[in-house]
Amino acid sequence: MPFLNRRVRAILRPVHWQLLGVLPVPLRRHYIHLETTGKPGHFRRPRTFNDKVNWRMIHDRRDRIIAACDKMRMKEMARAAYRGTQLRIPETYWFGTDLRAAPLAGLPPWVLKPNNSSGPVLFGPDPHTDVAPLLKKTQSWSERTPLERGEWGYGHAQPVLLLEERIPTRDDTPPSDYKFFVFDGRVELVQVNRDRFGTSHTATFLDADWNPLPVRWLTVPRGDEPRPAELETMLEIARSLGSGWDFIRVDLYAVDGAVWFGEYTPYPGGGTIRYVPREFDADLGRHWQLPARAEVRRGQP
Repeated sequence: MPFLNRRVRAILRPVHWQLLGVLPVPLRRHYIHLETTGKPGHFRRPRTFNDKVNWRMIHDRRDRIIAACDKMRMKEMARAAYRGTQLRIPETYWFGTDLRAAPLAGLPPWVLKPNNSSGPVLFGPDPHTDVAPLLKKTQSWSERTPLERGEWGYGHAQPVLLLEERIPTRDDTPPSDYKFFVFDGRVELVQVNRDRFGTSHTATFLDADWNPLPVRWLTVPRGDEPRPAELETMLEIARSLGSGWDFIRVDLYAVDGAVWFGEYTPYPGGGTIRYVPREFDADLGRHWQLPARAEVRRGQP
């Protein structure tokens, strides 16, 4: 649909999603990749990073993929992977399917998320917000899910809402995201997203020594990221959390000397990240040695 104007795309979008949902996952992923990036994917013999993310969606059926798509299970996975005291994991206040049963009154600052999805989030408390607007806002979270896009793991994660501790910051704004691309326990790339929910969103790419890389997202500018004082601690934690994975992205936050767990991300960018230059997609893919298909059958750890 990139050739259609905005109004026509809005009219066709419901039909587009209905048709997309009946396609077999491999064909669905090829369509999404072509529609988003403007070029065909090569998922049988994947070479680029995006190709390999799509290969994982189509073939990797390990239980650890499900755990990495389930926000409650991933917390336990992180605790087991890193036994040190330097990682803080946000407390879970409540989970369930009916927000009317959530103990919203009197809670400290919180974040509301779908447990089995990635992206949607609401922050609270808001003195002018009661449960009715939250019910309306979260209703759409079940209408467009990663499973529709063929992101297999999310379809097996527990389909509940998750109310958890909000990471404290001095000005009460969301902290910057530090996203560590970990391959076989090695951090090969750090992506920093600043002001992700604001009007000045930047995405900056650096190596593990904090050298800026000449790459950016097509639609998001780069920033000038200072080296965080907590970098070495975050690198240690990311390597521990990524140990035993052929690839996983480990998302962390650093606030006033404390390192907080964000999430595991097995499908970064939904396998359709538009890097500039495009060659970076292949450069990043070279770090990822995919497992054999026999090793990623359902029931494997």
